[in-house]
Amino acid sequence: MHFSVITLFPEIFESPLAGSILKRARDRQLVTIDLVDLRQYARDRHRTTDDYPYGGGQGMVLKPEPLIEAIEDCRHKLKNPRVVLLSPRGRVFDHEVAASMSRHEEIVLVCGRYEGVDERVVGYTDDILSIGDYTLSGGEIPALAVIDTVARLVPGVLGNEQSAREDSFAEGLLEYPQYTRPAEYRGMEVPPVLLSGDHEEIRRWRRDMSVEMTARLRPELLAKAPSGALKPRGKVYVALLHYPVSDRRGDTVTSSITNLDIHDIARTCRTYGAAGFYVVNPVETLQKLAARIIDHWERGYGGSYNSTRREALSLVRLRGTLDEAVADVARECGTAPRLVATSARSRHGNEPITFGKMREMLLKDDVPCMILLGTGWGLADAVFARSDLVLEPIAGRDDYNHLSVRAASAIMLDRILGR
Repeated sequence: MHFSVITLFPEIFESPLAGSILKRARDRQLVTIDLVDLRQYARDRHRTTDDYPYGGGQGMVLKPEPLIEAIEDCRHKLKNPRVVLLSPRGRVFDHEVAASMSRHEEIVLVCGRYEGVDERVVGYTDDILSIGDYTLSGGEIPALAVIDTVARLVPGVLGNEQSAREDSFAEGLLEYPQYTRPAEYRGMEVPPVLLSGDHEEIRRWRRDMSVEMTARLRPELLAKAPSGALKPRGKVYVALLHYPVSDRRGDTVTSSITNLDIHDIARTCRTYGAAGFYVVNPVETLQKLAARIIDHWERGYGGSYNSTRREALSLVRLRGTLDEAVADVARECGTAPRLVATSARSRHGNEPITFGKMREMLLKDDVPCMILLGTGWGLADAVFARSDLVLEPIAGRDDYNHLSVRAASAIMLDRILGR
């Protein structure tokens, strides 16, 4: 891989490029770096590269002629370079951007200075990158950061190729904590699992620590992590309860099964990877109705007409009581599921778990989980009394909060299991 760096201060690069990994990569010709002195493209006898901004203002602006001519010269000398301007206004440079850049054989980095570059220069570049929301004296330090990060991804630069794959951010998460000898220092001990020799348990511990540290230090990264990195350890089940639920007066009643609820929640469960969808209703005639609906899509004409609907409805399990559904999961998983009740409103006496905490818990814990959805006017008090957790309500823009159970289930599963 070749880097050309257009800069007013080539001397800034001398020491960083002369040591460690970058030096070895250059010695082995895996990475080549050409420092292009911008002043060589200034045409006046004072080699002027900057001037006052039109319209007034503080500071100086890099002139267009030297920069554009330097960029054109690099394009002429190279085959097909990607030209990148380093500027605070650019998109943020991260691991994903670095991985994309590593697929280019030639990169030209343009280092801004002072108050920036003449806007006409931008049209001669392919991308604009920033290394963060803060102000530096120029683009030289960002250029070094880009070179070091991208070079690590070039095959052969690192002695251990696995190192690049396990670096922080490579899987969208922070790297797990690292320890070395001695095993005990000033009363601080290395976690026993790392001394156990059990490689599978070590792998699990490291994954759990990556998730925990990311959630604690950089929670915004969880939303961007690839789905494979955030696959729940424990199975997630959904149960739609028609009994015991409340009516408008707060009395415990049994509600009716509806075709739409079965179809839409089953499709939501399949989309977000739920292990099963329980429809709980003690009324035999209503169970038979639901069974006919499911049979139509699993074995009847509907299944051949719409295979994706059949795939979703294969998750549906009809049970008469919540106890039956819990026992079913216990047999399947070898342990009873953790029950998570849901409600459209905050309930006194129940400290809710946030969607973020619920997501983190599923990533770290291999205990199965059953999310309980209420019909009618919501789950009865008896359900909350036996539940292990209560999920926080979905909040809208104001006090109006009357989502259908189908809409609510989709929002919940997206926040808990979505990418």
